[in-house]
Amino acid sequence: MNSNHPPTPRTLPTAAAADVPTFGCVVYISTLPDGRKKGRVANLDGIEHTAGTEREVLQRIVPVFKKRVSECLAAGDSVPWIDPILEIDPQEQKRFLPVHL
Repeated sequence: MNSNHPPTPRTLPTAAAADVPTFGCVVYISTLPDGRKKGRVANLDGIEHTAGTEREVLQRIVPVFKKRVSECLAAGDSVPWIDPILEIDPQEQKRFLPVHL
């Protein structure tokens, strides 16, 4: 380091990143008799998946959720949210996923 020159200060970005819409995806997870996991979206109709693990279920649900919401917004339609959300069954656990489009 050259002692004759002060270090160059690091700067922070001055502009905000473009806003990325985020939507809440409420998923109810249950365990089937065979041990596999089932997930159903509680705030948007018709999205349900079954897989070997909870992680796999969520990995399958998120792209479908994103696609459905994106298509509604691209068409200029409102998203057909279920409000109030579906009731949770006693054997289910609730997961909340913030989904960025």
